[in-house]
Amino acid sequence: MKLPSHAALVAAAALLLASSCEQAGAASTPSLSSSAAPAASSGTRLVAPEPVRYAPQVVATGMIKPRQTAQLAFSVGGTLSRIAVKRGDEVKEGALLMALDDAAAGATVRQTEAAIAAAKAQLDLAEDGLRRITAIREKDGATEMQVVQVRAQRDLAAAQLAAAQAQAELARINLAHQYLRAPFAGIVLKVPEGLGTVVGPGVPVLGLSSTRQLYLETSLTQEDVAGLKPGAKVSVRVPASGVSTDEATVAVVLGVVDPMTTRIPVEIAVPNADGRFLAGAFARAQLPRGAERDAFKIPSSALVQREAGFAVFSSGPESRARLLPVRLLGEEGESSVVLPEDGTWTRGATRVVLSPAAGLSEGALLAAPETGR
Repeated sequence: MKLPSHAALVAAAALLLASSCEQAGAASTPSLSSSAAPAASSGTRLVAPEPVRYAPQVVATGMIKPRQTAQLAFSVGGTLSRIAVKRGDEVKEGALLMALDDAAAGATVRQTEAAIAAAKAQLDLAEDGLRRITAIREKDGATEMQVVQVRAQRDLAAAQLAAAQAQAELARINLAHQYLRAPFAGIVLKVPEGLGTVVGPGVPVLGLSSTRQLYLETSLTQEDVAGLKPGAKVSVRVPASGVSTDEATVAVVLGVVDPMTTRIPVEIAVPNADGRFLAGAFARAQLPRGAERDAFKIPSSALVQREAGFAVFSSGPESRARLLPVRLLGEEGESSVVLPEDGTWTRGATRVVLSPAAGLSEGALLAAPETGR
């Protein structure tokens, strides 16, 4: 019998080794078709919302705005000759802001005043002539026709005086229009760059905004606005500066629903006699408490901030995370009182995730949960 050569034995051994490695690699490589849902950490804790009766403190947010803002303009055209204020000045109602060159308007006023003086002199002469002709007529020294003519001359002089007075009034009004005065107290927002500018009638040249009469523009749900009346006291606070007041009042509750937000516009008057509040600031308003309603109390750490409000993660079918929108009614210490947007939670059956992880998402597997309070 012929034994195999050394080279043949080496080749057979190499072939057997390659086959073994191939089988081991196939066994260790997972199937591409297998899938696994992301899972939360084993420390995930679920808590049961506590049903409560709660009278919510209605909180509204919005922008503080000036009650009056105006772009002021001269009603007549002319050359700007005086700027009496600068940007940022606070002015009183009626204060002079700017003036046009009033030389021509002033001359017109003086001209009309001279015309009035002349018309008065003519009227005096006409009345004197009428008295004289009337006396002569009583002695049959003048005819009735002459009396009628003199009386007509007197009436004409009186009409000319009235016309002169009207022209003078127009001239004085035109002169007054050469000066721009503040229609209300406020702060100057903008002024022209310099003198000598020719401005046209009706062209805005100065911005003015009230600083003592402010209001908070906000909106409420139809449920929150129920029973809210103008005059109700409101607490307003600006988070950025800490400025606050308890003397704000509801000014307007618009009796229509905004079709875009399904909310009701509300205006809150904010007193600002000392100038503490700044127009354009974001503010929060606490309105009177509403009627008691059914709600749920949960740890505040279960809340998730969303762009449109708040939500919580709950344990859904197959222990997968579900994101449920909620409405925050109020806060009590480390607890929050909420109302689910999609209806009432089933007592004892609903569990929400306490302190959800930053990476937790809809559909994630809540692995090895621990129920706690």
